[in-house]
Amino acid sequence: MNTHMHLLKGATLLCVCLLVTPSLYGQGTWTRKALELAQNNQYEEAERQIQVAIDNGEGADPLTWYVQAFVLKSLFVERDGRHPESTNRTAAIASAFESAQRDPEGKLNARRAPLLSFLADTHLEDARDGILLSQPGDATASVVHFEAYSEINRHLNQDWDATPDAVLLDQQLAEHAFRQAELEEPQKASTWFNWGQVCYQNALSKGHDQYRSEYNLAVHTYNQGVRQFKAAENDLDAIDGALKAAAILWQAAADGLERALEIDADQRSGYEALAVVSEALLKQDKIKWCKTHLVELGQR
Repeated sequence: MNTHMHLLKGATLLCVCLLVTPSLYGQGTWTRKALELAQNNQYEEAERQIQVAIDNGEGADPLTWYVQAFVLKSLFVERDGRHPESTNRTAAIASAFESAQRDPEGKLNARRAPLLSFLADTHLEDARDGILLSQPGDATASVVHFEAYSEINRHLNQDWDATPDAVLLDQQLAEHAFRQAELEEPQKASTWFNWGQVCYQNALSKGHDQYRSEYNLAVHTYNQGVRQFKAAENDLDAIDGALKAAAILWQAAADGLERALEIDADQRSGYEALAVVSEALLKQDKIKWCKTHLVELGQR
């Protein structure tokens, strides 16, 4: 039974070119100087210069704010090493948004979009990395970065749908939780196991990729029952209670697999897993039902 999860799509960490030349725009004196410094990779000096430009009235020009966004983005990458808590990234996004607000005709859209997309992808990467920092009931590191990623994408495209990425994040949080449950407390349903269930339920509530969530949750629930039962095999006083507790988990797994097959009745993995769970529950009729469907799928 395969519960492998794909990683969140890797952020494309490419440098964004400035794509603006002095001959293209009539920017002010200080903005032009900041632009020249940035083109020579003198980002700290460029940061000071572009602030002088804003303080001296050139902030009415959307290009000035775009140049500031580029400079701050460069500091985030070059000086801060793309640190997840970099204030330069946050400021770069704010400057790019300010540039857009001052540019209703969208003359700089072709230049702002790749810069903002780059910054969005770094937040997506940090959301993925934050999964390993999550604790039961607390995925703050991932959620904060994912919200920033979503905000930028909605700015770039008002019709952008965060649901597929949000579901994938929930699924990965669940997988992390179940791995921790297996490693830390193999003999009982721990807080990690309960957290994994919550994360998959969150994924299911979003109405996307539901078969995968139901299937993976069911598989982990079945495996938890197996671990609990095996942990009591050598304790005659505990084995009856362990079997009853495991049977509750196995029934929950069977119910989940049946829900998964209601979502997609053509998935062989669902019937194969349900047959295994049904064997543990001694449900011969259900085993036969699964095998019949597997034969039918094989004939298509």
